Amino acid sequence: MSARQTPTSSVPEWLSLDRRRFLGVTGSGALAAVLASCTGGGQSASEEDGEGGGDGTIQWWDQFRPLTQMLQEDLFDPYMAEHSGVTIERRQLAAADLGQALQVARRSNQLPDVHTLVGLDSAPAALVSEDWFQPISEFVDIESSPVADQIFDGMHRFDGAVYSVPLFSARQHQTIPWYNTELLTQAGVDPEDEPVTWDDLRAVARQVNDTTDAFGIFIPAQNPGYLSTVVNQLAMTAGAPGEIDWRTGEYIQDSDAFVAAVEFLLALQQDGLVHPASAAMIPRDALARWAAGEGAIFPWGPWFIGDLITESPEIVDRGLGCWSIPRPDAERRSVRAAPAGGVFWVSVDSGQPEVAADILLQMTGAEFQAALAGAMDQPPALLEAVETADVHPAYQDCVARFAEDVRIAPAPAIGHPEAWRVIAEMRPIDRDLGIILQSALSGEDIDVASELTTYRDAISAERDRALAAVQEEGIDVDLDAWVFSNWEPESDYAIEDYDAR
Repeated sequence: MSARQTPTSSVPEWLSLDRRRFLGVTGSGALAAVLASCTGGGQSASEEDGEGGGDGTIQWWDQFRPLTQMLQEDLFDPYMAEHSGVTIERRQLAAADLGQALQVARRSNQLPDVHTLVGLDSAPAALVSEDWFQPISEFVDIESSPVADQIFDGMHRFDGAVYSVPLFSARQHQTIPWYNTELLTQAGVDPEDEPVTWDDLRAVARQVNDTTDAFGIFIPAQNPGYLSTVVNQLAMTAGAPGEIDWRTGEYIQDSDAFVAAVEFLLALQQDGLVHPASAAMIPRDALARWAAGEGAIFPWGPWFIGDLITESPEIVDRGLGCWSIPRPDAERRSVRAAPAGGVFWVSVDSGQPEVAADILLQMTGAEFQAALAGAMDQPPALLEAVETADVHPAYQDCVARFAEDVRIAPAPAIGHPEAWRVIAEMRPIDRDLGIILQSALSGEDIDVASELTTYRDAISAERDRALAAVQEEGIDVDLDAWVFSNWEPESDYAIEDYDAR
C-alpha cells in the first residue's frame, strides 16, 4: 500500500509500550498504580533495607531516546563500577508522556531521583519556587566544572544555589528541514539545490506530491508545543525578534511576521502538501512515517539522526540530509535562542541527592561531552566536541548551519535578579500559538490576525498581573527587566551586554 493510501495515524511499534501504559489509563489513580511498579526517588533501596548511607537505586527519567546507549555505556556503567553501592535505573519515555507521568508521580510522592522537565509546561523558576527540586551545589563543586561559564542566575542558579547545569549548546533550533534523499531523487529534485525561501520549500513539497506516492511534508499537529516552536522560529526568519521585542520588552505575537508564519503553514496544508494524518501525530509518530517513506520533508530538531540511528539505522544509510531553515525572501535573518537552560534536575523526593548531584557533575566533563556529541542528539554544551566526534556528515552539517543561522538572545531571568520570580508567577495561556495553529490545521475557521492579537493581549495581561503580584511582596522588579535597548538582531547577546544595557 502506498503512503498516499494510508492517511490514518498509527502508533509505531517501538512506542507502543510507553504510550499504551501511560496514555491508555483513564485516570491518575490508574496511572499511579502503573508508576508504583517503578520504585520512586522518595526512598532509596538502602533506606528500605534500613542501611542508609546514600547507597541504593537512583531512578532516572528522560525522553532522550538517541542517548540510551551512550548514557548507559558512558555514564551509568562506569559510575556504578566505581560506586558499588549505587544502581541507576533509567526509564525513557516519549516526550508526550513524560510530563503526565511526572505530575502523577509528584502527587503520589514517587518522583524519580533525576528527571527532565519535558511536558511539565512550566518555567524552571516556577518549579523551583514550588519545591520540585533540591539544589546540587550543596553536594558538588559545580562552579568549577567545564560549563561553569554557562551557568546563570535565574536559569540554573536560584537564590545563590545551583539546581541544574546546561549540557547542550544554546546554538540550535528545532525547525530544520530534514529530507529523504531517495524521495527527492524520485521526484526529480536535486537535494543540493537548497530551497532558500518558503516558496522554494513549498515548490519542492509540491513536486514530491505530484510525482511520487509520498507527501511533501509533515507538520505533526497533535503537539501544540511543537507547532508553537515552528511558528516562532519561522516568524524570526520573517523579521520578528521572537515573541518579545527585546528593544521595548513588548510581546509581538500579532506582528506581520507571526501572521505570515502561520499563514505559510496553513497554505502548505491547503495546497494538500502536508501528510493528511499529521493532525493526529506527535513528532515521533511523524518520524516513523518519514522513515517509512510516506513523506519527504520533516522540520524538526538536531536529534533527528540520533533518533533514526537508534531505531532504524538502515533508513540513515538510505540517504538523508538537511537544509537551513527557510525564510520568506532572500534576506538571511537569524533565529534567536536563549542561553541553554538546565536539563536534568534532582527531585525533592530523592533520598540520595548527593549521589544524583555527583552524576550530573560527571556529565559536564570533556569525556562525557564528547560521547554526547557522538550520540547526535542536541549539540553538547562544549560545542567543539562535535568537530572531532564520530558523527554522520548530515549531523555535522546541521551543527555547522546553526553557527550561521542562530544567535543568542537576551534572557530577562539573567538580566534582572528578580525577573525569574515574575516568570514563576505567570500562568500559561490556554489558547497559545500552538493551540491557535492546531485549531486552524484541524479545520477551524479562524481569523489568524485576530486570534494572535487576543493571545498577545492575554499574555501581556498575565505578565502585568504577575508583576503586580510579585511587587506586592516587596520585590523590586518591573517591565524594564524585559527591555534590552542594546540588543542587535544579528549578534549574540553576551554576558557583558547585560551590564551595558
